[in-house]
Amino acid sequence: MNDPDSPDLPGSDLRALELDDDGELVGGRVVGARHSGQSFTGARLVDVELIRCDLAGCDFSETSLHRVQIVDCRCNGIDFGGARWRFGRVGDCRLDEANFRMAKLERLRFDGSVCTAADFGGAHLDDVQFAGCDLSAADMSNAHCNDVDLRGARLDRLRGVGSLRGATIGVDQLFGLAAGLAAAAGLTVVDHDG
Repeated sequence: MNDPDSPDLPGSDLRALELDDDGELVGGRVVGARHSGQSFTGARLVDVELIRCDLAGCDFSETSLHRVQIVDCRCNGIDFGGARWRFGRVGDCRLDEANFRMAKLERLRFDGSVCTAADFGGAHLDDVQFAGCDLSAADMSNAHCNDVDLRGARLDRLRGVGSLRGATIGVDQLFGLAAGLAAAAGLTVVDHDG
């Protein structure tokens, strides 16, 4: 496999995300599966693509994901707490209130996904992009950012902006983060009349 970001998947699609006896799935494209609320805690996924699946409320905490792509999926309330995800993509997904607390995300690209109120508290983000994503009211408290690209993302009411050291934003996003940055720096901002 030449490109670590593009899994070399078998030709046939799977109807469900089914793990073997060791809790693993290596190589597979799962299309249109309905797994809402199911637990995949501690699973190991390698070279897997999930397309148009319902993963709302699924528990993927403590999972190991390598070269995994999730595309056009419903993932509201999904739990990736403590997961380790290396090389992958999340494209055009609904990740409202998703949990990424204490997760380790490396070389991961979020494209056009809605991540409102997602929790990245204490997560380690290394070479992560949020192109065209909605991160409104997301929580980055105590996150560790290294080469995180937030340009083009919606950052309204983003919490934990003091933890964004190592992230890149566009100049057009600076005004929206000003209050949070001032608070993180210990500044008191008052109206000139007050």
